[in-house]
Amino acid sequence: MPLFRLSILILGLCLAATAAGAEAPSSLAGLSLGDAVEHSRNRLELAKARPLADAPWLRRVPVKGDAHFATGYVLVGTCAAPGRVARIKMRYRDGSLDFFRKISGEMLSRYGDPTEYKGEIDGRVMGNKWGFSDPWLRPVSLILQRVEGEDPESGSGNTVKLTNWGLLEAERTCWQERRAPAVARKTPAKTGPDNGYLPR
Repeated sequence: MPLFRLSILILGLCLAATAAGAEAPSSLAGLSLGDAVEHSRNRLELAKARPLADAPWLRRVPVKGDAHFATGYVLVGTCAAPGRVARIKMRYRDGSLDFFRKISGEMLSRYGDPTEYKGEIDGRVMGNKWGFSDPWLRPVSLILQRVEGEDPESGSGNTVKLTNWGLLEAERTCWQERRAPAVARKTPAKTGPDNGYLPR
Protein backbone atom coordinates (compact mmCIF):
# COMPACT_ATOMS: atom_id res chain seq x y z
CA MET A 1 0.00 0.00 0.00
CA PRO A 2 1.48 3.40 -0.94
CA LEU A 3 2.67 5.49 2.00
CA PHE A 4 0.22 8.31 1.16
CA ARG A 5 -2.80 5.96 1.27
CA LEU A 6 -1.57 4.39 4.49
CA SER A 7 -1.25 7.86 6.07
CA ILE A 8 -4.79 8.77 5.01
CA LEU A 9 -6.12 5.50 6.44
CA ILE A 10 -4.36 6.05 9.77
CA LEU A 11 -5.61 9.65 9.93
CA GLY A 12 -9.19 8.50 9.24
CA LEU A 13 -9.01 5.89 11.99
CA CYS A 14 -7.64 8.48 14.42
CA LEU A 15 -10.43 10.92 13.61
CA ALA A 16 -13.07 8.23 14.02
CA ALA A 17 -11.58 7.20 17.35
CA THR A 18 -11.60 10.81 18.57
CA ALA A 19 -15.32 11.25 17.96
CA ALA A 20 -16.08 7.75 19.21
CA GLY A 21 -14.40 8.66 22.52
CA ALA A 22 -16.63 11.68 23.08
CA GLU A 23 -20.01 11.26 24.71
CA ALA A 24 -22.75 11.07 22.07
CA PRO A 25 -25.09 14.07 22.03
CA SER A 26 -28.75 13.13 22.37
CA SER A 27 -30.67 16.41 22.45
CA LEU A 28 -30.98 19.53 20.34
CA ALA A 29 -33.27 22.58 20.60
CA GLY A 30 -35.00 21.15 23.68
CA LEU A 31 -35.81 17.86 21.90
CA SER A 32 -34.24 14.46 22.55
CA LEU A 33 -33.60 11.44 20.34
CA GLY A 34 -35.78 8.52 21.40
CA ASP A 35 -38.34 10.67 23.22
CA ALA A 36 -42.04 10.50 22.43
CA VAL A 37 -43.35 13.54 20.55
CA GLU A 38 -46.12 13.79 23.15
CA HIS A 39 -43.49 14.98 25.64
CA SER A 40 -42.70 18.00 23.42
CA ARG A 41 -46.14 19.17 22.31
CA ASN A 42 -45.24 22.78 23.08
CA ARG A 43 -42.24 22.64 20.67
CA LEU A 44 -43.81 20.68 17.81
CA GLU A 45 -46.59 21.38 15.33
CA LEU A 46 -48.18 17.94 15.55
CA ALA A 47 -51.15 18.93 13.36
CA LYS A 48 -48.72 19.48 10.47
CA ALA A 49 -47.06 16.05 10.69
CA ARG A 50 -46.66 14.45 7.26
CA PRO A 51 -45.43 11.04 6.04
CA LEU A 52 -42.25 10.92 3.98
CA ALA A 53 -42.87 9.81 0.40
CA ASP A 54 -39.60 7.85 0.13
CA ALA A 55 -39.67 6.54 3.69
CA PRO A 56 -43.25 5.72 4.76
CA TRP A 57 -41.95 4.30 8.03
CA LEU A 58 -41.27 7.90 9.15
CA ARG A 59 -43.28 11.09 9.68
CA ARG A 60 -41.88 14.61 9.52
CA VAL A 61 -43.09 16.98 12.24
CA PRO A 62 -42.24 20.72 12.10
CA VAL A 63 -40.53 22.31 15.09
CA LYS A 64 -41.46 25.81 16.23
CA GLY A 65 -38.72 28.41 16.19
CA ASP A 66 -37.14 29.89 19.31
CA ALA A 67 -34.41 32.37 20.24
CA HIS A 68 -31.68 30.30 18.55
CA PHE A 69 -33.47 28.48 15.72
CA ALA A 70 -35.73 29.83 12.98
CA THR A 71 -37.24 26.53 11.82
CA GLY A 72 -36.71 22.82 12.01
CA TYR A 73 -38.27 19.38 12.01
CA VAL A 74 -38.07 15.98 13.63
CA LEU A 75 -38.47 12.57 12.00
CA VAL A 76 -40.50 10.16 14.11
CA GLY A 77 -41.14 6.45 13.73
CA THR A 78 -44.42 4.86 12.68
CA CYS A 79 -43.71 1.16 13.25
CA ALA A 80 -41.09 -0.09 15.71
CA ALA A 81 -41.53 2.84 18.11
CA PRO A 82 -44.38 5.02 16.84
CA GLY A 83 -43.97 8.68 17.71
CA ARG A 84 -40.37 8.37 18.89
CA VAL A 85 -37.87 10.96 17.63
CA ALA A 86 -35.12 9.50 15.41
CA ARG A 87 -33.75 12.71 13.83
CA ILE A 88 -33.72 16.41 14.74
CA LYS A 89 -32.76 19.03 12.14
CA MET A 90 -32.74 22.75 12.92
CA ARG A 91 -31.86 25.94 11.04
CA TYR A 92 -30.13 28.64 13.07
CA ARG A 93 -31.56 32.15 13.08
CA ASP A 94 -28.05 33.51 12.50
CA GLY A 95 -27.08 32.44 9.00
CA SER A 96 -23.77 34.31 8.88
CA LEU A 97 -20.36 32.84 8.16
CA ASP A 98 -19.02 34.29 11.42
CA PHE A 99 -21.65 32.40 13.40
CA PHE A 100 -20.86 29.20 11.50
CA ARG A 101 -17.19 29.58 12.40
CA LYS A 102 -18.09 30.24 16.04
CA ILE A 103 -20.28 27.14 16.47
CA SER A 104 -17.80 25.03 14.45
CA GLY A 105 -15.09 25.96 16.93
CA GLU A 106 -17.33 25.16 19.89
CA MET A 107 -18.24 21.75 18.45
CA LEU A 108 -14.58 20.99 17.75
CA SER A 109 -13.78 21.79 21.38
CA ARG A 110 -16.62 19.64 22.67
CA TYR A 111 -16.50 16.64 20.29
CA GLY A 112 -12.98 16.67 18.88
CA ASP A 113 -12.07 16.43 15.22
CA PRO A 114 -14.91 15.52 12.83
CA THR A 115 -15.00 12.08 11.23
CA GLU A 116 -16.01 13.44 7.82
CA TYR A 117 -16.03 16.70 5.87
CA LYS A 118 -19.54 17.49 4.58
CA GLY A 119 -18.86 20.21 2.04
CA GLU A 120 -18.21 20.89 -1.62
CA ILE A 121 -15.04 22.00 -3.37
CA ASP A 122 -16.56 25.28 -4.60
CA GLY A 123 -17.17 26.40 -1.02
CA ARG A 124 -20.92 26.92 -1.42
CA VAL A 125 -21.49 24.09 1.05
CA MET A 126 -19.30 23.74 4.14
CA GLY A 127 -19.74 21.39 7.04
CA ASN A 128 -18.51 18.63 9.29
CA LYS A 129 -19.86 15.34 10.54
CA TRP A 130 -19.13 13.64 13.84
CA GLY A 131 -19.90 9.98 14.49
CA PHE A 132 -20.74 8.47 17.88
CA SER A 133 -22.44 5.49 19.52
CA ASP A 134 -25.30 5.86 21.97
CA PRO A 135 -25.38 3.83 25.24
CA TRP A 136 -26.91 0.89 23.30
CA LEU A 137 -24.12 1.09 20.67
CA ARG A 138 -26.44 2.45 18.00
CA PRO A 139 -24.70 4.85 15.58
CA VAL A 140 -25.43 8.55 16.06
CA SER A 141 -24.32 11.33 13.71
CA LEU A 142 -24.07 15.07 14.23
CA ILE A 143 -23.77 17.28 11.13
CA LEU A 144 -23.14 21.01 11.16
CA GLN A 145 -23.50 22.56 7.71
CA ARG A 146 -23.54 25.93 5.99
CA VAL A 147 -25.01 26.60 2.54
CA GLU A 148 -24.21 29.79 0.59
CA GLY A 149 -26.78 31.14 -1.86
CA GLU A 150 -30.33 30.00 -2.46
CA ASP A 151 -30.29 26.24 -2.93
CA PRO A 152 -33.85 25.23 -3.96
CA GLU A 153 -33.74 22.11 -1.78
CA SER A 154 -31.75 23.06 1.29
CA GLY A 155 -32.04 26.86 1.32
CA SER A 156 -29.21 28.97 2.69
CA GLY A 157 -27.76 29.48 6.13
CA ASN A 158 -26.52 27.31 8.99
CA THR A 159 -28.12 24.02 9.99
CA VAL A 160 -27.45 21.30 12.52
CA LYS A 161 -28.74 17.73 12.28
CA LEU A 162 -28.68 15.03 14.95
CA THR A 163 -29.63 11.49 13.91
CA ASN A 164 -29.83 8.12 15.65
CA TRP A 165 -29.30 5.73 12.74
CA GLY A 166 -30.17 2.72 14.87
CA LEU A 167 -33.66 4.09 15.47
CA LEU A 168 -34.11 4.92 11.77
CA GLU A 169 -33.01 1.44 10.73
CA ALA A 170 -35.34 -0.20 13.26
CA GLU A 171 -38.28 1.71 11.75
CA ARG A 172 -37.37 0.74 8.18
CA THR A 173 -36.87 -2.92 9.10
CA CYS A 174 -40.15 -3.07 11.02
CA TRP A 175 -42.11 -1.50 8.16
CA GLN A 176 -40.60 -3.82 5.56
CA GLU A 177 -41.17 -6.93 7.64
CA ARG A 178 -44.83 -6.08 8.24
CA ARG A 179 -45.45 -5.46 4.55
CA ALA A 180 -43.33 -8.24 3.08
CA PRO A 181 -45.39 -10.23 0.55
CA ALA A 182 -46.06 -13.80 1.49
CA VAL A 183 -43.62 -16.02 -0.34
CA ALA A 184 -45.62 -18.50 -2.36
CA ARG A 185 -44.33 -22.03 -2.47
CA LYS A 186 -43.28 -22.88 -5.96
CA THR A 187 -43.73 -26.34 -7.35
CA PRO A 188 -40.45 -27.54 -8.85
CA ALA A 189 -40.57 -27.85 -12.60
CA LYS A 190 -40.44 -31.34 -14.00
CA THR A 191 -37.03 -32.46 -15.10
CA GLY A 192 -36.74 -32.48 -18.85
CA PRO A 193 -34.04 -33.70 -21.14
CA ASP A 194 -32.64 -30.18 -21.56
CA ASN A 195 -32.62 -29.00 -17.94
CA GLY A 196 -31.86 -32.05 -15.82
CA TYR A 197 -28.27 -30.92 -15.38
CA LEU A 198 -29.19 -27.57 -13.76
CA PRO A 199 -29.23 -27.12 -10.00
CA ARG A 200 -32.66 -26.71 -8.40
